[in-house]
Amino acid sequence: MSSIQKDLVILIGILSLSFVVILLMAPKNITDLSIADTEYWRETEKRVMLKSAYDFTNKENIQTFPKTMGDWSGYDIIFPDVIYKDLNADIILTRAYNSNDGLIWMDIITSKVGESFHEQRICVEGAGWTVNNESIAEFRIASMPNPYTKLYANRLDVSKGNNKQVMIYWFMFKKFGSSDAVTMIRLSSPVKYNETATFNTMKGFIEKQLFETMYERSLPDNKTVAEDIMKSHGKTGMLAIGLAVLIPLGIMFIGVRRNN
Repeated sequence: MSSIQKDLVILIGILSLSFVVILLMAPKNITDLSIADTEYWRETEKRVMLKSAYDFTNKENIQTFPKTMGDWSGYDIIFPDVIYKDLNADIILTRAYNSNDGLIWMDIITSKVGESFHEQRICVEGAGWTVNNESIAEFRIASMPNPYTKLYANRLDVSKGNNKQVMIYWFMFKKFGSSDAVTMIRLSSPVKYNETATFNTMKGFIEKQLFETMYERSLPDNKTVAEDIMKSHGKTGMLAIGLAVLIPLGIMFIGVRRNN
């Protein structure tokens, strides 16, 4: 066996061991978690891992999303079929929520096609709106010791003539598991007094009502995959974990011996 082949055997062993250790030490509910981020096609440093209270890939489940949240009451908005066809999305829920504080439109759009979301700035400009401000907004969604205490979302302040709106949106997708769908949560609200007051109303709605309904606030289960296997399968599980670790170690040992 050549030196390159021996080194390759060692590398395969190292990579296999790394994969096994990462998998065993991961939270057991890792596949239940979604990434919430400001981009839909990649993870950014502003990502946060959340557990959704609803299956955003299931149309029937999304339809059960509450129409009443606190002092806010909502009603569905149905668009002409051509709108849904142009968006090419699997699931679209558009709802308006009213309260004494104002009016907020919410869109939940799920698709496996990236073009369903477009670039929101381009989308609103194409509809004749002017983007006056573009920024990243921060929302307090939990308290320590939860490691994920902040949700980051995109914010657009737009205007068309005398009409002004504040738009907030973020994306969700699975990092682990079989689903490759992406969901966009988009909120829009007309400006009554000024953009700051409108944003503060939306911020309160997101932090106090929407987030608590849309996501599970409970801390992630601290039990690891390894602990869950041992608890569920006892000695058989311990044996399986031992083999999963020993096999890549054996591959590394063979490579080292042949190098010597």
